[in-house]
Amino acid sequence: MSAILSAANPLSGWAQALAEPRFEIMPVRGGLEAARALPDNATVSSTCSPAIGLDKSLDFAVDVTRARPDLRVVAHLAARRVRDRAHLEAILRRLDKAGIRDAFVVAGDQTDSAGAYPGGLALIEAIDALDANLASIGVPCYPEGHPFIDGAELSEALEAKSYYADYMVSQLCFDAATMEGWLRSTRRRGVPLPLYLGIPGVIARRKLLGIGLRIGIGESLHFLRNNTGLVSGLLAPARYTPGPLLSALEPLLSEPELGIAGVHINTFNQVRDTVQWCQSLHREHAPLSFASHV
Repeated sequence: MSAILSAANPLSGWAQALAEPRFEIMPVRGGLEAARALPDNATVSSTCSPAIGLDKSLDFAVDVTRARPDLRVVAHLAARRVRDRAHLEAILRRLDKAGIRDAFVVAGDQTDSAGAYPGGLALIEAIDALDANLASIGVPCYPEGHPFIDGAELSEALEAKSYYADYMVSQLCFDAATMEGWLRSTRRRGVPLPLYLGIPGVIARRKLLGIGLRIGIGESLHFLRNNTGLVSGLLAPARYTPGPLLSALEPLLSEPELGIAGVHINTFNQVRDTVQWCQSLHREHAPLSFASHV
């Protein structure tokens, strides 16, 4: 588990976080090529794709470990796609055999037919009861709420998950004020989980807007429209970079009690551009090295 970041750290501000970010990649065509472009010894979170299902998504996670054995792979487990206890036991055995020691547990799509585990909490409890050979378990959190789940229910579920999980990752949120308000409220409720801030990597603004609409990012899209000219620049070849967002959030690093552990970069498989951006910001301290595994 990463140490909580602090502005007093020898690497100022976000430089420390960008030295060792977590990268998220998707199990789609070109996914392995994206993994090969990651920095040496990086942590990579392999998503569970609704299009191909849980088992084939795990195939991809295992393929990543074979292609890049130096990477620390985090496999996403979608609770509603786990059929029963036997299926869960098989999944855990498979992760263990592949040397994957980290899992990120999500509920799964609302349209999924729930099997034995209707949500993330039920699956985490089952994993805990099986005494799985996992080094860490992560869970999602939603600073802007969830389109299908009541806010109070989200808060209660996160509090319950905090007894079993090791960290949380926020859904993409582009409004620093919203993120700060949610985080302070969450800490007041006694949730201790270290937070990795979910941010997009370097990506074309048009593509980012389309993804945001699909995954239900709410007020953040309004914030971007009003503050970065996202919509007015859609026809231009402009790229989004998360630098301004991180700058707005940097004052929070001076409060260790807020528990910010680092950043979780949603690359949308645009890994090379994102890693180059990280390098450019961190170069003056300790440059990331490109992996040469292509």
